[in-house]
Amino acid sequence: GIGGIFPGSPDLGQFWQHILAAHSVAREVPPDRWPLTLTDVYAPELSPDKVYSRRACFIEDFRLDPTGLDLSPSLLTRLDPMYHLLLHAGRMAWLDTVTHHVDRQKVGIIIGNIALPTEAASAITDEILGPLMAAQVTAASSRLSPQTATARINRYVTGLPAGLLAQALHLGAGSYTLDAACASSLYALKYACAELQAGRADLMLTGGLSRPDSLYTQMGFSQLHALSPTGHCAPFDAQANGLVVGEGA
Repeated sequence: GIGGIFPGSPDLGQFWQHILAAHSVAREVPPDRWPLTLTDVYAPELSPDKVYSRRACFIEDFRLDPTGLDLSPSLLTRLDPMYHLLLHAGRMAWLDTVTHHVDRQKVGIIIGNIALPTEAASAITDEILGPLMAAQVTAASSRLSPQTATARINRYVTGLPAGLLAQALHLGAGSYTLDAACASSLYALKYACAELQAGRADLMLTGGLSRPDSLYTQMGFSQLHALSPTGHCAPFDAQANGLVVGEGA
């Protein structure tokens, strides 16, 4: 079974059509996706706290259908979009394979998920540190206890996605995420195969997830000189000049 969601590709059929047509879905950042405007952060030459590429790959207009996911609606509405992407792709893969004979307590989950802040995690940081820094500047009371409007469960950006998927599908052979940088998805597949070979699971649900705070990655890869200034990703090609930030599951 297989499931996935990618920029410009709500289903895998559309994703495959993009590949066949050699079509890039990279685009300028959508309005309101970044906490700062493109005017605030763009500079064509590498500069501190700036990005030198306007282009990335974004999943837009996605809304999670909760059908078949055993999670409370109130929890789902408080979760960062990262979790929604994994729940969507994981359920799609589960429904795409033959599972009627499978003991769900013998199904495990391993997800490649680079440890990066999400939009919600960044918002929590801003909500906590912002007032504390303001209090320091204005010499306000040091007993200030900031409150967060963003659900604090979103601070678990690394291990929680796999655990939520396991809970949603009632899978009981263990779940975890791993970070092996750009090889995370391949390592997840490797370790999932090892679980099957060792007989610790009858079936494994595995893959990759990426939906970090886009401005964080855009600026970070700019400072590393790793971002493509043209906004075109061309791996293994003589014209390759860097990566393009994307998201998906």
